[in-house]
Amino acid sequence: MGLKEILKKNPHLTIEGFQKLQSAYDDRFIAGDFSGFKKIEHTYAHLGKLMGRLAEYVHDVQEGKKASAEELKTKVIPDLLVYSAWLAKEFGVSIESAYLSRFVGNIRRLHADKISEAELAELEKCVVNIIKKTD
Repeated sequence: MGLKEILKKNPHLTIEGFQKLQSAYDDRFIAGDFSGFKKIEHTYAHLGKLMGRLAEYVHDVQEGKKASAEELKTKVIPDLLVYSAWLAKEFGVSIESAYLSRFVGNIRRLHADKISEAELAELEKCVVNIIKKTD
């Protein structure tokens, strides 16, 4: 499926739709350049650059300097999504399934005192049902 077809099918981009769109983009424009460990290594380097931009913003705010979040909004945040899709593809991971599992796991691990066991069980059941549909 092409880029336009993916966007038409997912006018309100879902996590799954995003992952498919990025994969189609990569297959068309990037796949010949690198894959496997070379792509993971490249992703690692770029994530370091993104963290540097975020660190610079945090440092400037802490120091009372005028700091604009524009680069974070327009470059860092979208690029984090791209790099998560790259890693997910290389490791054969559904971002949606991994995120939902982590989401519920974090609630159980970090916030169990703020949620009833019954509500948590219902959340876990919902997540399991969603994951079954996407896998």
